[in-house]
Amino acid sequence: MPSDLENLEIELSSHGFFFDLDGTLAPITDDPSAVTISEGMRQSLSTLINLTNGAVVVLTGRGLNDAAKILGPLDLPVVGSHGLEYDHRFDGPDGDPKSSGQLRQALSFLETFAAEARLKLEHKPGSIAIHYRHAPEQGEIARQTVENVANQMPGLRAIHGKMVSEIAIASVNKGTALAYLMHRPEFADRIPIMIGDDVTDEDGFEAAQRLGGSGIKIGAGPTQAMYRAQTIGSFHQWLTHLLAKGK
Repeated sequence: MPSDLENLEIELSSHGFFFDLDGTLAPITDDPSAVTISEGMRQSLSTLINLTNGAVVVLTGRGLNDAAKILGPLDLPVVGSHGLEYDHRFDGPDGDPKSSGQLRQALSFLETFAAEARLKLEHKPGSIAIHYRHAPEQGEIARQTVENVANQMPGLRAIHGKMVSEIAIASVNKGTALAYLMHRPEFADRIPIMIGDDVTDEDGFEAAQRLGGSGIKIGAGPTQAMYRAQTIGSFHQWLTHLLAKGK
C-alpha cells in the first residue's frame, strides 16, 4: 500500500521530476481539448525548473504539439505519445518501423468502429485512442475491441485509462522514456520522481523506483507507486510547500 505523500522527503538539488499531464498538472475534463493548466501551476513549474537546474520533464500520452499548446507559454521539455516523441531538446531512441506500420493498419479498423459506435477517435503519432467519457455505456465494447486488435498485432499493446482505451506501440512507454532521460546531463546523478494519476503512468513508477527513486500516484486505485496523493489538489499543495522550502 502506498505511503502518504507527506512521508516523502525530497531535496530539490538531488532529485529529478517526471510529470504526467492530464490528471496531474491539470484536471481532466470531458473534452480533452479543453484541458488547461492553472497560472499557479505554471508558476510552480517555472520555480521547480529553476531550483532543479532544469531536471523537469513532462511525460504524456498526448502528442508533442498538443502538449505544447497546453503548457505554453511555459517552455517545458516534453516527451509525448507515451514515450515515442521527444521534443527538440532530446535525441530520442529510434522507433520501430514495423510497429508503426501495424499502427497504420489498426487505424482503418478502429476508425470504422469509432464511427459506428459514435465514439471519438484520436490519432496520435504513437497510438490510437478511443474516448468514451461522453458514452460510458460503450466502455466495455471499446476496451474489448482495442484488446482484440492489439492481440492480433504483436508490435502493439492495449492501454486502458480513465474513460479511454488506446492501442499503442508496445516497445515504448513512460518507463522506457524515463530510463532513457536519466542518462541525460540534466538528470545526471539525480534521483527520479515520477508523478501520475493513471494506469499509463505505472511503467514510469516502476522505472523510477527501479532506479532508486519514487513514484507518486494521484487519486485512488491500485498502483505500484510508493506514495499517494489523495487528490490533484492535495498534490499541488504539497508541491507548493516543497518549493517554498527549497527557495
